[in-house]
Amino acid sequence: MEVGDALERARRLADLNAVVTLNDKAEVEARAAERRGLRPVPIAVKDIIYTKGLRTTMGSRLFKDYAPTYDASVVARLKRAGLIIIGKTNTHEFASGATTTSSVFGPTRNPLDKERIAGGSSGGSAAAVAAGIVDVAIGTDTAGSVRIPASLCGVIGFRPSSGSTPKRGVFPLSPTFDEVGILASSIDAVEEVFKVIAGRKGRRAEARRQLRLGVPEGLIMAERDVERAFYDIVTRLNASSVKMPLTEGRGREAFTVIRLSEASAVHLPFKDVWGEYFPDVRRLIERGLTYRAADYVGALEVMRRAREEFMKVMRDLEALLLPSTAVPAPRIDEVLGREDGPIRDLLTGDSWLAPLVGAPAISLPLMRVGGLPVGLQVIGKPGQDLELIDVARALLNAV
Repeated sequence: MEVGDALERARRLADLNAVVTLNDKAEVEARAAERRGLRPVPIAVKDIIYTKGLRTTMGSRLFKDYAPTYDASVVARLKRAGLIIIGKTNTHEFASGATTTSSVFGPTRNPLDKERIAGGSSGGSAAAVAAGIVDVAIGTDTAGSVRIPASLCGVIGFRPSSGSTPKRGVFPLSPTFDEVGILASSIDAVEEVFKVIAGRKGRRAEARRQLRLGVPEGLIMAERDVERAFYDIVTRLNASSVKMPLTEGRGREAFTVIRLSEASAVHLPFKDVWGEYFPDVRRLIERGLTYRAADYVGALEVMRRAREEFMKVMRDLEALLLPSTAVPAPRIDEVLGREDGPIRDLLTGDSWLAPLVGAPAISLPLMRVGGLPVGLQVIGKPGQDLELIDVARALLNAV
């Protein structure tokens, strides 16, 4: 894909609200990359990741005209490798939402049905890939913000292991769980870009003939049709049932305490202007203030024990399988004004498990419900990101 073609598609598909700021220097940067002997590849970057001189709004009225003075570390790595940023993609304000509807630019629309949400908070990146504006885009994932929109838009969404990518120049949401991730149309693109942003090297492993896969039955959150589609796949893959009693009983609440407490701490310096935030984002930040220090410390201990439990379960497995979302993409008019209501729980479903245990996870477009995509979530072992990508490649070929 050429940089000029990506820019033209972004302009032509502006009604999706996927790419919200175009880089008018992209073609100049592409020619400069060619002179350095690199093949310029267009890429789009989520609007909470700093890009020097290119507007970065965090989806917020507070930053609607903000242009950073430096590139985020991941952006610098992309540029050095010859990837050309064609623009910034829409995000739920401060990445604090699962729908990409609360944004200074308005909702991002799902390219598969423009009356439906793209998911969030990396909804703009997922929509840009699904619409063919770019083959690969960068997002961030704290509580599923790469995997959720990947699921709803029918693309691949990869969240690396905790700590795999540098966070300098990425506006934080919950530092314990924040991770830079990738949305793409192919698994090869995921691997190539992951190696760039994580500074990894190494050749791809050979595809496995037989995968040992598990299903944590006690964690599955899905509506009936999604659950039926999920079990159709896991039955064909001969996945076995596994139990994680501590995680099943206390994991989600511990994740919530840590995520919301840290978000409140991040935003306390802006407390005087919380009235400018979107209502759902403000409510989540204020909710974090209701937790005590003892709640936070206790949640960290649950997280530690959950990670031990997870590693014991994974000793004999390559990956765990779960639905990426409990539902396909809802309609925009069903979500507006209710972004932090029950729909949030359905969209975040089981997306909290991977960040809680520090594991890499990938959403693969392998299910369809009512004509709409729903992702199959594949969770690997912490630190084994390339191995998980190999598992994902095998599943894409097998299902």
